Amino acid sequence: MALTLYRLLKWLLAPVIFVVMLVRVLRGREDRDLFHERLGQPEAPRPAGPLLWVHGASVGEVVSHLPVIQKIREARPELHLLLTTGTATGRKMLERRAPGLPGSGQALMQYAPIDTARAAEGFFAHWRPDASVIMESEFWPELLVRAPKPVLLNGRISDRSWPKYRKFTWFFRPLLKHFVAVLAQREEDAKRLKALGATNVQVGGNLKFDAQPLPVDDALIEKFRTVLQGRPVLVAASTHAGEEERVADLHRQLVDAVPDLLTVIVPRHPHRGTQAANAALRATKAVKRRGLGEMPTLGGPRHTEIYVADTLGELGLWYRLASCAIIGGSLERIGGHNPLEPLKLGIPTLCGPHMFNFMDMVPALLQRGLLVQEKSDQAIFNTLKQWLTDPAARTAQSAKLLQEMPTFGGSSTLAAAVVLAQLPPAPRL
Repeated sequence: MALTLYRLLKWLLAPVIFVVMLVRVLRGREDRDLFHERLGQPEAPRPAGPLLWVHGASVGEVVSHLPVIQKIREARPELHLLLTTGTATGRKMLERRAPGLPGSGQALMQYAPIDTARAAEGFFAHWRPDASVIMESEFWPELLVRAPKPVLLNGRISDRSWPKYRKFTWFFRPLLKHFVAVLAQREEDAKRLKALGATNVQVGGNLKFDAQPLPVDDALIEKFRTVLQGRPVLVAASTHAGEEERVADLHRQLVDAVPDLLTVIVPRHPHRGTQAANAALRATKAVKRRGLGEMPTLGGPRHTEIYVADTLGELGLWYRLASCAIIGGSLERIGGHNPLEPLKLGIPTLCGPHMFNFMDMVPALLQRGLLVQEKSDQAIFNTLKQWLTDPAARTAQSAKLLQEMPTFGGSSTLAAAVVLAQLPPAPRL
């Protein structure tokens, strides 16, 4: 009944869905050259032997499942992997990280098919995976009902989403029963997933704590360090509309106390580079853009105060150059982005009041003083000023992060064991 209604609604909304997808392609939100993969028309051949399909929506989920895949490959080096994501940033991350996985099996990367019967059927008819891994809350009906032995890892239902899910329990109950095993992030997530119809649910912890630090090109980081000449760097990462203006205002205030300060604004969506740069120009004319191939300069007529990093897959670079960081999506009511990425690198990090998408981790981080949360721009300014003008305070916070952040890990071991149990036995040598 639920799937029938879902298909009926998709049929009725087909013209709208077509226009939305067309706009996404035209705006660069979809990979035009590989859009056939989204239609369930893969080109790469399926390798012979066992194949595990692992799907994560975007960058955060991709980074989360890599430690699990690492452990699975250590146990089953011959296993082939099919790694999918729904975004260009997620695909770029896979292309950078997957080649480093251990083992002799192939690691194939694809865009996940859009959730239509034809695309899903084409995807599974071609790849024929032996088992499936789905991250967090990617409950796409057409994919889920066809996925063989699906396991949900890092399962979560956020506080914000829970009321909406609860209203449609009748819809989710038959879908979530398809999961053969569910590992929830928290006890509260486990209760919610059970209420929605999931079975074989246990608390597995948050896999994001096990994720490796974001990668970086060593030659590129040395190039930027040479250009920066040791100047202090404030990184505002994964910002959204309305946040760039506020960060630029903070920079304008901070530069009085920190004259050589470079503020790097990293838009969550690189196609917003022009918009982010225009917002920064309201505070200072000394703005340059990474997306235009420009480099920041120190001193002289081309001195740079704000640098807009509107490129894909370079967040690991900006965090490693940072003296301190602000988590985007938390100044405006977006819900925040992953605070673990800078914290694991020992970067003193603060967020604004809106971190409701990460309540599975934020309370513990705040309680141990690893993440700082401020409710107002004035409080944010005060904390940033302290870090940027007091090297001893900044160094102490960095040392604390490097010592305590590793104590949160360990969830990937259980997750790997659960997934391995769904695979066919390894071939005898």
